[in-house]
Amino acid sequence: MSEFSPNWAKPLVEPDAFRDEQRRLTHVWTFLGLGRDVANDGDWFRASIATRSVFVQRFGQTVRAFENVCAHRSYPLRIEAKGNGPLICGFHHWKYDRDGKVIGIPICNMVYGKQPHEIDRRLRPIELAHCGEMIFGRFPSPEATQSLEEYLGDAFPILAFMTKKIEQPMYFERAIQANWRLNMHLTLDDNHGPSVHPNTLGRHGYIPSMSMRRYFRFGASSGYLFSDDEECFTKLLNGCRDGTYRASHYFVFQLLPDLIVALADADRPFWFCNIMQYSAVAHDRTTFRSWSYPAPFATDSSWFTRVTRPISDLFRRPIYMHYYKRVVVEDITVCERIQEVAHQIDRPPMLCALEERIDWFEASIRELTAGHTK
Repeated sequence: MSEFSPNWAKPLVEPDAFRDEQRRLTHVWTFLGLGRDVANDGDWFRASIATRSVFVQRFGQTVRAFENVCAHRSYPLRIEAKGNGPLICGFHHWKYDRDGKVIGIPICNMVYGKQPHEIDRRLRPIELAHCGEMIFGRFPSPEATQSLEEYLGDAFPILAFMTKKIEQPMYFERAIQANWRLNMHLTLDDNHGPSVHPNTLGRHGYIPSMSMRRYFRFGASSGYLFSDDEECFTKLLNGCRDGTYRASHYFVFQLLPDLIVALADADRPFWFCNIMQYSAVAHDRTTFRSWSYPAPFATDSSWFTRVTRPISDLFRRPIYMHYYKRVVVEDITVCERIQEVAHQIDRPPMLCALEERIDWFEASIRELTAGHTK
């Protein structure tokens, strides 16, 4: 039985349905960015949670996050993608402290008849949590009681180990003219390689034996490991928990609402981690962001290979990113084509065994947007 609701395609074409969907996702843990981007006092970066602009900033030893809207006249406090500096609005120069409370207003006594500390205006705070170098956030809610570790489940120790060391990540961003869910669907589809990626993934784009595909669920999310070992996930989990895991096979996690984390081999024994996010912008627009970096896992390689990797990576990294971007763009093109006819979708898709996790995704999205926030 399909997990798709009868009205599943409405948020793809109807702005009101899309806004209602996103409103219900504001209290779900969402990936915001990497800790390396707020390493120094005053560092900040922008992100979004369910289309709402937010920013993360370091204040001394503390990292805080707030909605990116001034408490005075709703001007966005942070305009650029990232930067460093005090928290001052560019419209009327209201200044805020690490708690989001206004502490400075030009000619305040003249225009308000009181001092800044007497004005009770604050920025709306964002709840933060960390997993390795990854920073997650959500808008607070009395119903949102589940910790990030509880929400991610078995994925938490794996992500923490994958992101413990991120060296010079290669960043890639692109605008997509399609709904975010269409993009997530494609990452959950193991059936499209031969037709969509024949020249980029080559033989890896074709369908191998079903016995090599290990699908699993953890909480609202799911994952896939490509291995002939039935115990591969247990070994991955235990190896990441005790720090002994060695890269040996491809795997990918789809972490709701909009995050993908994958381990892929560029040219064995060289492995790369990819952190990918499909951030919703509008019912027919999405922003794709990704960070790719050499995997921190040990590999079975010679001493010569290990010693010369910094040099060989000078060539390997751009080659890897070239093909990586091509694969991403090929997927995006498919989603944009579906978006063109999304208004004609009036029934659930007919999914095969290689598309099973799309059903899981829709079931989880329906639960997360049903008003039962955890």
